[in-house]
Amino acid sequence: MTARFDIAVIGGGVVGLAILRRFAMAGLSCMLMEKGADILSGASKGNSALLHTGFDAPPKSLELQCMKAGYAEYLDIRQRLNLPLLESSALVVAWNEEELAKLPSIVEKAHKNGVADVRQIGQTEIRLKEAKLARNALGAVLVPGEHIIDPWSAPLAYAHQAIAHGAKILRNAEVKGVDWANGEWNIVNRARQVSARIVVNAAGLFGDRVESFVREPPFAIRPRRGQFVVFDKPASKLVRAIILPVPAERTKGIVVFRTIFGNLAIGPTAEDVDERETASCDGETLRKLHARALEMLPALEALASTPSTPAFVPRSSIRTM
Repeated sequence: MTARFDIAVIGGGVVGLAILRRFAMAGLSCMLMEKGADILSGASKGNSALLHTGFDAPPKSLELQCMKAGYAEYLDIRQRLNLPLLESSALVVAWNEEELAKLPSIVEKAHKNGVADVRQIGQTEIRLKEAKLARNALGAVLVPGEHIIDPWSAPLAYAHQAIAHGAKILRNAEVKGVDWANGEWNIVNRARQVSARIVVNAAGLFGDRVESFVREPPFAIRPRRGQFVVFDKPASKLVRAIILPVPAERTKGIVVFRTIFGNLAIGPTAEDVDERETASCDGETLRKLHARALEMLPALEALASTPSTPAFVPRSSIRTM
C-alpha cells in the first residue's frame, strides 16, 4: 500500500532534517527517507561543528544568506530546544608575511558581509588572548561571533520536533526510483512506496544519483575526505578561540578548535577521493595533523597528549555541470 504525503524528503542529514522540521511545523504531512540505519549516517555526523557568522563567505551570495539565516535561527531556537553553544570567538591567524598581508582584505570582506565587529589584531593582543599559541603568529583577524556547537544535537532536535508535529522518518529506506505520474511523485525505496506532491532532494553525497532518477543531473558530487585528530580533554585548556588559518584558494585549511564535549581537535584535511562511503583514516595524514597541532600549540607536547581518536568525515564538493 502506498503512503501519501505532502512532502517527501530524501536524506536524513542536517539539511534534510531541518527541512522536515520546517514543513512539519507548517502543518504539512511529511515523510523523510534515510538510506542508513539511523539519521546522520553520512557527512553530517562528522562536521567541524562551528557556528559561522558568514564573515568570509562570498558577498551577496546565496551561501552568505544561508549562513546568516542559519546562524540567527540557531541562536533563536537553541534555548527552547536545549541545544549546546560554546561562545568562543575565532582568530584567523597569519603565520607568515604573505598571510599577514591578506588580513585587511579578510576584515573588509567581513564588513561587506555585515559582520561589523570583525577586526585585525596584532601580536600583543594575540598573546593576551591566546598565551599558548606559538610565538610565530604574526597577526590575526578577530571574529567575536564565531562559536562552537556539536554535529548531533541540532539535527536530533529537528527530528524530534518534526515527529512531534506528525512527520514520519523511514530508516534503511534507500531510494531506488522516482517517477512522476497522476500529479504526484512516486518514490520506491527499500522500506515501502511513498507518494508526495513535492520531493526534496537532500541526499548529500548521493544527491546527484538521486537527481538522476528524474533527469540528467545539472551538478556532480565530487567527494572530498576530511580527517581530524581529536586530543584528550586536558588539551582543550590550551586555547579559548577557534584558531583558523588564512584560507587558500582551494580550501579554508586546517582548524584547531575545542569541541562541545571538552576535547581539542585539529582538522579537517581536504582530500579529493572517488569513494563516497568508506570511512577510513591513514596514519601518515594523522601524523601530519598531530605535528601541525604541536607547531601551533607547543604546550601540547608537555601534556603528553596523544591523538586519541582519529576521525573521518566524508565531505563533498558540488560542481555544476
